[in-house]
Amino acid sequence: MLEMSPELTFGVLSPAFKGNEGNIAAQQFAQRGCTFFKDNLCELFGTGFQPLECRYCHHTRRGLGPKCHAALEKDWYSKEGQKLVISWGKLTGFWERHGYIIQKPE
Repeated sequence: MLEMSPELTFGVLSPAFKGNEGNIAAQQFAQRGCTFFKDNLCELFGTGFQPLECRYCHHTRRGLGPKCHAALEKDWYSKEGQKLVISWGKLTGFWERHGYIIQKPE
């Protein structure tokens, strides 16, 4: 799902809440938990596709979630990070579904 910064200046891709896959993060789905969390385990664990935020902010560095999340946001705020957001939007059809006009990062 796509999380938008509070200022709406950049987006961050993150594992979706169940029922919110491929959309903008919505608080109403937050209580459902991560779409990859099944039977008390992460389906992505050990596949090489476990998201950095999950791996480092929630497991390796327990208790440092907000600080770790803020550090990862800096990567997403970069040109490279925003190129990934744009590519994800194209691959998933997000831009078409939501009527967004894609602009190249400057």
